[in-house]
Amino acid sequence: MALVSRSLLGRSYRPFNVGRAGMPAFKPWRLVPALFAALLFPLLLRAQPQSTSTPLPVSKSGAESSQQAVPASGAPAPIPLPQIADRADELDRWLREITGQMTPEADLLNWEEEATKQSGELRASVIQVNELLASQPTTLELQNEQRFWRILNQKYAGERELLTPRAAELEKQIRFLDQQEGDWQATWDQIHQRTEIKPVVDRAKQELDLIRKTRADLQGQLNLVLTLQTEISQMDRQISDVLTRVREAQARSRSRLFERDSPPLWRAYELRSLDRDVQTGFHRTFDRTFLTAAQFLRAHEFGILSIAASYFLALIGAIKLRRHLESGSAGEISEAAKEILARPFSVALLVAMVGTIMYLDSAPLNIVFVIYLLYLIPVLRLLSPLLESRLRTLLYLLAVFYVFEALYLIIRVQPLVRREAHALIVLCALICFGWLARPSWLREISPGRSLRIVKLGLWLGLILLASSLVANIFGFVSLAQILGMTALLGAFAGVGLYCAARILMLILTTALRDNWAHSVLEVRAEGVDRWASRAFALGALFLWADAVTRLLTIHDSVVRAVSDALSYPIGFQRVQITLGSILSFLFILFAGYALANVFTFALRKFLLARFPLQRGLPFAISKVTYYILLVLVLLAALINAGMELNKFTLVTGALGVGVGFGLQNIVNNFVSGLILLFERPIRVGDTVEIGGLVGRVRRIGARSSTIHTFQDAEVIVPNSDLVAKEVVNWTLSSLRRRVDIPLSVAYGTDPERVLSLLIDLVATHPGVIHNPKQEAFFLGFGENALNFELRFWTYQEAWFQLKSDVAVRLVKVLRDANIEIPLPQRDLRIRRIDAAVGAVPDNESLLASAAHATAAEGARAPASEVSPKR
Repeated sequence: MALVSRSLLGRSYRPFNVGRAGMPAFKPWRLVPALFAALLFPLLLRAQPQSTSTPLPVSKSGAESSQQAVPASGAPAPIPLPQIADRADELDRWLREITGQMTPEADLLNWEEEATKQSGELRASVIQVNELLASQPTTLELQNEQRFWRILNQKYAGERELLTPRAAELEKQIRFLDQQEGDWQATWDQIHQRTEIKPVVDRAKQELDLIRKTRADLQGQLNLVLTLQTEISQMDRQISDVLTRVREAQARSRSRLFERDSPPLWRAYELRSLDRDVQTGFHRTFDRTFLTAAQFLRAHEFGILSIAASYFLALIGAIKLRRHLESGSAGEISEAAKEILARPFSVALLVAMVGTIMYLDSAPLNIVFVIYLLYLIPVLRLLSPLLESRLRTLLYLLAVFYVFEALYLIIRVQPLVRREAHALIVLCALICFGWLARPSWLREISPGRSLRIVKLGLWLGLILLASSLVANIFGFVSLAQILGMTALLGAFAGVGLYCAARILMLILTTALRDNWAHSVLEVRAEGVDRWASRAFALGALFLWADAVTRLLTIHDSVVRAVSDALSYPIGFQRVQITLGSILSFLFILFAGYALANVFTFALRKFLLARFPLQRGLPFAISKVTYYILLVLVLLAALINAGMELNKFTLVTGALGVGVGFGLQNIVNNFVSGLILLFERPIRVGDTVEIGGLVGRVRRIGARSSTIHTFQDAEVIVPNSDLVAKEVVNWTLSSLRRRVDIPLSVAYGTDPERVLSLLIDLVATHPGVIHNPKQEAFFLGFGENALNFELRFWTYQEAWFQLKSDVAVRLVKVLRDANIEIPLPQRDLRIRRIDAAVGAVPDNESLLASAAHATAAEGARAPASEVSPKR
């Protein structure tokens, strides 16, 4: 019907997306790194099926003519003679526009031929599906029929939606021409006998003829559109009826999975004579399959283009990331990441193929077969280098049987031949995987979680394959097909999703180890890595579970059961809640919390950083925005849970009482945190000193702030302490800091020479700030030396190291200048020696005893009796 719509809707129509209900229109997303943009682009995009038809634009003149189509009086009115020329020119312009939008006659003939052909094809397809439903179709055959008729349903639904506005527009134009015909007819009746204005009369007659001709053409177009509407409506009704019967047959087939639907395999030869001709059936199914594939590609043209675009985006991102790693500017990366990024084309293909998952359930089998084959390339290329040799053998063997099962899906032959082929595939797979399940083979795999998963997967697969083979032999063909496809296709789907999750995680980890990512994310890099790995794992597990339930044909039943469980009311009397409302409440809180963090982080790091704001103000703005977003998220979660906020008064009052008593300390710290954010006496990045603790403010939170000390410890300080107690902020108004170095030199040194040396020393040092200028002072006379002090300025982050450097250079300068730095000295005067002390055998003993006695006496003597040496 594409040709029909194109011929009837005109050549000047603008394209317009029409899709089935429940399929949202594509919206462009602004995505950051190219690789993950390519991953998210096809997943977030669920392009609506597009028809090749194009709708009619309503031009300005057309809109004006439509407004003038129905006169206020309802009766034709003659046109005044002075206005005839202008009205005629305006009418000619409108008629040319309407004529240009109409369909040529040749296209109408093509429409009739195409409509007849498609109607016949539809009747033939209905007869074919009736024959299939009258027999005992397998689950796989019913799935194939459902895909075919669903695509037709989408196509004709789109055609029908396009024809309705076209018919309305044609009726509007016909009403407009009827009004114009009445006005010009009244004008011609009034002036056609006046020979003195014969040119005017001829012009009026000419306009009348043009109006009648154009109206006849429009009426013919309208009749064709109405006829097409009726035919499409009948086709759509037939298709809906077929879909209903196919769904009913699927329900019956699922309910009779454990009932025999064919004779045992050893008696199946009796049915060979009843099979239809192989070549005829094959060619008919082959032709219809490729026709369906062409219709599917046309309907999802924009989605297919988006997947192709995602491939090129991912390819560009992978190549740039590889070049960045080769340049050596990135951080430390693993050998696995290097091995993966050395294959950028496979990485891009894997990312793009993730977007095809949403089409596997609705695409024709030949399209699904192509998708299955394309999945093989990146999985074998990227996953095999990451596995040990034994696991690579298992991967290659699984890929072989995956291809065989995909060929089984696409090739249409006699039912008995298909049954035997499927039994042969399952038998070979059972033998091969049973051989690999031997304990001697499994012992060569490295112990760990991988070995446990391989053992579990092998035994589950063997059970499914054995069940499929037994079911096929005894005549349970539908059950055998389901079990066999689940074992082979489901296993490879799990491997492919594991490959995608692991590759994307490797790429993300590599990007997070980059120096730029560390500088932007700060301490968040590890958290992003951890949560991203969990998200990838859960996403892969969810997609695999969805694929397995579809292969087992229990997807609808599982969805229905989960929906019933989530909507089951829990509670008593008038208070009723559901598990779904609780989960949605928690999901909104979690998702809102995550989005609030991401938004405020981007606001502070990327948007506010572009503006010349005062230091600390971007953090304050982002923090207040974060609190506002959290409040909005909480309100949205409460509204979604069905709680009426106007009846929240009692809870609010109780909460206020609790805040006033039990949560007083927490509220005090929270309000103090708001004071810090708005008043900003302390900002993130400031160097502060509180209670003998010196460090840099790392974070100002809702309850407490984090101070990172220079010993690399993180101290949690309540916000109320930062507001109520005395805090020294070394960087509140300036990042400069004065450094003081006291100095003592021996008596006899020239003070002016010392001051000059000190000034010259710091004047040439590159780390010293010269505004304010450096200063040196002579402080006075000490007990043992002359006291000086050197003062200079530097930046806060470098002052401690600079003080050490200057002190070391100062010692060297004084040594080179032969200036002595004296040590503290004291002279001891011996007043007397106790007579009780006996003869001293030697001088050393005498001096030791005298010194001891004198020291004890000096401790009791007045300070004035102990004089320093001059």
